[in-house]
Amino acid sequence: MKKKLLILLILFKFINAGAQDLYNFENTKKFAEYLAKSGQFDLATREFERLIFMVPQNDTLKTSLLSLYRRSGKYDEAIIRGKQLYPEIYNMTSSSAIEYGRILLLKSDFQLAKNFWESNTRIENADKIILSATSDILQDNYKSANEILNTLKPEEHKLAAEYKEIGKQAVEIKRKSPVLAGIMSAIVPGTGRFYSKDWKDGLVSFFFVSTMTFQSIRGFNKSGVNSTRGWVYGGVALGFYLGNIYGSVVSAKSYNKKSHQSIRNKIDNLFNSYY
Repeated sequence: MKKKLLILLILFKFINAGAQDLYNFENTKKFAEYLAKSGQFDLATREFERLIFMVPQNDTLKTSLLSLYRRSGKYDEAIIRGKQLYPEIYNMTSSSAIEYGRILLLKSDFQLAKNFWESNTRIENADKIILSATSDILQDNYKSANEILNTLKPEEHKLAAEYKEIGKQAVEIKRKSPVLAGIMSAIVPGTGRFYSKDWKDGLVSFFFVSTMTFQSIRGFNKSGVNSTRGWVYGGVALGFYLGNIYGSVVSAKSYNKKSHQSIRNKIDNLFNSYY
């Protein structure tokens, strides 16, 4: 009986020791990294919180935690947690500051992100220029972005040349006037869409308005003002005509939006590939 009791005590100690080893720092870190790589961000966040509790001064863990909050879409929680991790917010380490600013960008707080990066004491000046330019371009402030980028020499940052090229492309974008597009289509249906390089819809608008108008005139010529055919086709023509004007205005706005979005996508891809 004593021997059995002794064996049970030894087994209990062995199992307990193994359990403690399972939850040590290195094993927890491996498990947390596995969860993050497999896309289980909420579970990974909990494990990284545990790791930071174990080693509260580890800045690499803090950056990873902020990244997980971002990837899980919890931007507000990430902002709150960032301030908790770094009470002196502008003294946040460079890697965490870049992650924190990225979260602000995702919240569309572009100017706040720019101000935060510029006020940070740990980010290198060349990086500050790139980060500030990123914020400006995402706000469509191309002139400001180019002014900032002109202070950066190509050899000072790996992204300098590419950023300057995108900035140059951005300022060369020619906006289309929605008012002018509407007026053009009011005079000659479809031309406002041609102006916005919407060739297909422009041709459709021109064809339908012209065809319905022709049929209406033909009906009135044949039967006079009492022509049912003339009034029906005339009503349809008027509907297409007004729709063509409205569509031309929308087309011009859409052209401008797509042009700006193309620039934003280039900056997003460049920024995310480097940082």
